[in-house]
Amino acid sequence: MNNEHMILAAGWILFCVLHSVLASLWCKQIIAGWLGAKFVSYRIVYSLFAFFSFSAIIIYQLSIESKIIFTSGPTVKIIGWLLFSCGFIIISVCGYKYFSRVTGINWLIRNDAKQILVHGGIHRYIRHPLYLGTFLLIWGLWILFPKLSLLIMNMIITVYTLLAIPFEEQKLEKEFGENYINYKKKTPMIIPRFRFSKV
Repeated sequence: MNNEHMILAAGWILFCVLHSVLASLWCKQIIAGWLGAKFVSYRIVYSLFAFFSFSAIIIYQLSIESKIIFTSGPTVKIIGWLLFSCGFIIISVCGYKYFSRVTGINWLIRNDAKQILVHGGIHRYIRHPLYLGTFLLIWGLWILFPKLSLLIMNMIITVYTLLAIPFEEQKLEKEFGENYINYKKKTPMIIPRFRFSKV
Protein backbone atom coordinates (compact mmCIF):
# COMPACT_ATOMS: atom_id res chain seq x y z
CA MET A 1 0.00 0.00 0.00
CA ASN A 2 1.61 3.29 -1.12
CA ASN A 3 1.26 6.80 0.32
CA GLU A 4 -1.78 7.61 -1.83
CA HIS A 5 -3.62 4.58 -0.49
CA MET A 6 -2.68 5.54 3.08
CA ILE A 7 -4.07 9.04 2.49
CA LEU A 8 -7.22 7.45 1.04
CA ALA A 9 -7.62 5.22 4.11
CA ALA A 10 -7.08 8.20 6.43
CA GLY A 11 -9.66 10.20 4.48
CA TRP A 12 -12.30 7.48 4.79
CA ILE A 13 -11.58 6.98 8.50
CA LEU A 14 -11.82 10.76 9.11
CA PHE A 15 -15.08 10.91 7.15
CA CYS A 16 -16.57 8.07 9.23
CA VAL A 17 -15.45 9.59 12.55
CA LEU A 18 -16.84 13.04 11.65
CA HIS A 19 -20.06 11.41 10.49
CA SER A 20 -20.50 9.70 13.87
CA VAL A 21 -19.54 12.73 15.95
CA LEU A 22 -21.74 15.22 14.08
CA ALA A 23 -24.71 12.81 14.11
CA SER A 24 -24.37 11.96 17.83
CA LEU A 25 -26.92 13.18 20.38
CA TRP A 26 -24.33 14.85 22.61
CA CYS A 27 -22.89 16.83 19.69
CA LYS A 28 -26.38 17.87 18.56
CA GLN A 29 -27.23 18.99 22.09
CA ILE A 30 -24.10 21.15 22.27
CA ILE A 31 -24.77 22.71 18.85
CA ALA A 32 -28.46 23.21 19.73
CA GLY A 33 -27.34 25.17 22.79
CA TRP A 34 -25.19 27.39 20.58
CA LEU A 35 -27.69 27.89 17.76
CA GLY A 36 -31.00 27.99 19.63
CA ALA A 37 -33.93 28.29 17.22
CA LYS A 38 -31.55 28.17 14.24
CA PHE A 39 -30.76 24.54 15.07
CA VAL A 40 -33.72 23.56 12.85
CA SER A 41 -31.38 23.88 9.84
CA TYR A 42 -28.59 21.76 11.37
CA ARG A 43 -29.53 18.49 9.67
CA ILE A 44 -29.59 19.94 6.17
CA VAL A 45 -26.26 21.73 6.75
CA TYR A 46 -24.82 18.46 8.05
CA SER A 47 -26.18 16.61 4.99
CA LEU A 48 -24.55 19.14 2.65
CA PHE A 49 -21.25 18.80 4.53
CA ALA A 50 -21.48 15.00 4.32
CA PHE A 51 -22.26 15.15 0.59
CA PHE A 52 -19.36 17.45 -0.32
CA SER A 53 -16.81 15.69 1.90
CA PHE A 54 -17.93 12.31 0.51
CA SER A 55 -17.62 13.67 -3.03
CA ALA A 56 -14.12 14.99 -2.32
CA ILE A 57 -12.93 11.55 -1.13
CA ILE A 58 -14.50 9.82 -4.14
CA ILE A 59 -12.83 12.29 -6.53
CA TYR A 60 -9.47 11.67 -4.84
CA GLN A 61 -10.02 7.90 -4.95
CA LEU A 62 -10.74 8.00 -8.67
CA SER A 63 -7.66 10.14 -9.31
CA ILE A 64 -5.08 7.74 -7.83
CA GLU A 65 -3.51 4.75 -9.55
CA SER A 66 -4.62 1.47 -7.98
CA LYS A 67 -3.73 -2.05 -8.97
CA ILE A 68 -6.22 -4.77 -9.87
CA ILE A 69 -6.10 -7.52 -7.24
CA PHE A 70 -7.57 -10.29 -9.38
CA THR A 71 -9.06 -10.86 -12.81
CA SER A 72 -12.74 -11.82 -12.68
CA GLY A 73 -14.35 -14.18 -15.18
CA PRO A 74 -17.91 -14.03 -16.58
CA THR A 75 -19.49 -15.94 -13.64
CA VAL A 76 -17.85 -13.70 -11.06
CA LYS A 77 -18.93 -10.60 -13.00
CA ILE A 78 -22.55 -11.85 -13.03
CA ILE A 79 -22.40 -12.25 -9.24
CA GLY A 80 -20.95 -8.75 -8.97
CA TRP A 81 -23.72 -7.26 -11.12
CA LEU A 82 -26.40 -9.10 -9.11
CA LEU A 83 -25.04 -7.82 -5.80
CA PHE A 84 -24.58 -4.29 -7.13
CA SER A 85 -28.07 -4.20 -8.67
CA CYS A 86 -29.78 -5.53 -5.52
CA GLY A 87 -27.90 -2.98 -3.43
CA PHE A 88 -28.83 -0.15 -5.79
CA ILE A 89 -32.52 -1.12 -5.71
CA ILE A 90 -32.59 -1.33 -1.90
CA ILE A 91 -30.83 2.04 -1.53
CA SER A 92 -33.23 3.60 -4.05
CA VAL A 93 -36.27 2.27 -2.16
CA CYS A 94 -34.88 3.58 1.14
CA GLY A 95 -33.99 6.93 -0.38
CA TYR A 96 -37.50 7.31 -1.77
CA LYS A 97 -39.07 6.41 1.58
CA TYR A 98 -37.19 8.80 3.84
CA PHE A 99 -34.91 11.07 1.83
CA SER A 100 -36.50 14.26 3.16
CA ARG A 101 -36.28 13.05 6.78
CA VAL A 102 -32.64 11.97 6.55
CA THR A 103 -31.44 15.14 4.80
CA GLY A 104 -33.50 17.46 6.99
CA ILE A 105 -35.57 18.93 4.16
CA ASN A 106 -38.78 18.15 6.08
CA TRP A 107 -37.52 20.31 8.93
CA LEU A 108 -37.51 23.28 6.56
CA ILE A 109 -40.91 22.48 5.07
CA ARG A 110 -42.65 21.77 8.38
CA ASN A 111 -41.97 23.49 11.67
CA ASP A 112 -41.51 20.30 13.69
CA ALA A 113 -38.66 17.90 14.35
CA LYS A 114 -40.77 14.90 15.24
CA GLN A 115 -39.37 11.66 13.89
CA ILE A 116 -41.51 8.70 12.85
CA LEU A 117 -40.50 5.08 13.36
CA VAL A 118 -40.58 3.49 9.92
CA HIS A 119 -41.45 -0.21 10.12
CA GLY A 120 -43.47 -0.83 6.96
CA GLY A 121 -42.38 -1.96 3.52
CA ILE A 122 -38.80 -3.22 3.41
CA HIS A 123 -38.43 -2.34 7.12
CA ARG A 124 -40.78 -5.22 7.92
CA TYR A 125 -37.96 -7.63 7.09
CA ILE A 126 -34.84 -5.86 8.36
CA ARG A 127 -34.22 -2.90 10.66
CA HIS A 128 -31.40 -1.38 8.61
CA PRO A 129 -32.08 -1.96 4.90
CA LEU A 130 -29.97 1.03 3.88
CA TYR A 131 -26.88 -0.62 5.37
CA LEU A 132 -27.66 -3.92 3.70
CA GLY A 133 -28.09 -2.11 0.38
CA THR A 134 -24.79 -0.29 0.91
CA PHE A 135 -22.92 -3.53 1.63
CA LEU A 136 -24.38 -5.26 -1.43
CA LEU A 137 -23.62 -2.29 -3.68
CA ILE A 138 -20.02 -1.62 -2.61
CA TRP A 139 -18.94 -5.28 -2.51
CA GLY A 140 -20.69 -5.97 -5.82
CA LEU A 141 -18.82 -3.00 -7.26
CA TRP A 142 -15.53 -4.36 -5.93
CA ILE A 143 -16.17 -7.76 -7.55
CA LEU A 144 -16.70 -5.92 -10.85
CA PHE A 145 -13.68 -3.63 -10.38
CA PRO A 146 -11.37 -5.39 -7.88
CA LYS A 147 -9.01 -2.49 -7.22
CA LEU A 148 -7.03 -2.04 -4.01
CA SER A 149 -8.52 1.43 -3.50
CA LEU A 150 -12.05 0.00 -3.56
CA LEU A 151 -11.06 -2.76 -1.15
CA ILE A 152 -9.71 -0.16 1.30
CA MET A 153 -12.92 1.87 1.04
CA ASN A 154 -15.15 -1.19 1.45
CA MET A 155 -13.30 -2.55 4.46
CA ILE A 156 -13.41 0.80 6.29
CA ILE A 157 -17.10 1.42 5.51
CA THR A 158 -18.08 -2.14 6.47
CA VAL A 159 -16.17 -2.18 9.78
CA TYR A 160 -17.33 1.35 10.65
CA THR A 161 -20.98 0.52 9.93
CA LEU A 162 -20.97 -2.71 11.93
CA LEU A 163 -19.36 -0.91 14.88
CA ALA A 164 -21.77 2.05 14.61
CA ILE A 165 -25.05 0.07 14.45
CA PRO A 166 -25.21 -0.76 18.21
CA PHE A 167 -24.78 2.93 19.07
CA GLU A 168 -27.43 3.94 16.55
CA GLU A 169 -29.80 1.37 18.02
CA GLN A 170 -29.24 2.82 21.51
CA LYS A 171 -30.15 6.23 20.11
CA LEU A 172 -33.29 4.82 18.46
CA GLU A 173 -34.33 3.12 21.71
CA LYS A 174 -34.04 6.45 23.54
CA GLU A 175 -36.00 8.20 20.80
CA PHE A 176 -38.81 5.68 20.29
CA GLY A 177 -38.77 3.71 23.56
CA GLU A 178 -40.86 0.54 23.73
CA ASN A 179 -41.95 0.87 20.11
CA TYR A 180 -38.40 0.36 18.89
CA ILE A 181 -37.60 -2.31 21.48
CA ASN A 182 -40.60 -4.38 20.33
CA TYR A 183 -39.71 -3.76 16.68
CA LYS A 184 -36.14 -4.85 17.42
CA LYS A 185 -37.30 -8.12 19.00
CA LYS A 186 -39.25 -9.29 15.96
CA THR A 187 -37.19 -7.83 13.07
CA PRO A 188 -33.62 -8.87 12.13
CA MET A 189 -30.91 -6.22 12.03
CA ILE A 190 -29.43 -6.64 8.53
CA ILE A 191 -29.90 -10.20 7.28
CA PRO A 192 -33.60 -11.03 6.66
CA ARG A 193 -35.06 -14.33 7.85
CA PHE A 194 -36.34 -16.54 5.09
CA ARG A 195 -39.12 -18.82 6.25
CA PHE A 196 -40.35 -21.57 3.98
CA SER A 197 -43.75 -23.07 4.59
CA LYS A 198 -43.92 -26.83 4.90
CA VAL A 199 -45.69 -28.66 2.08
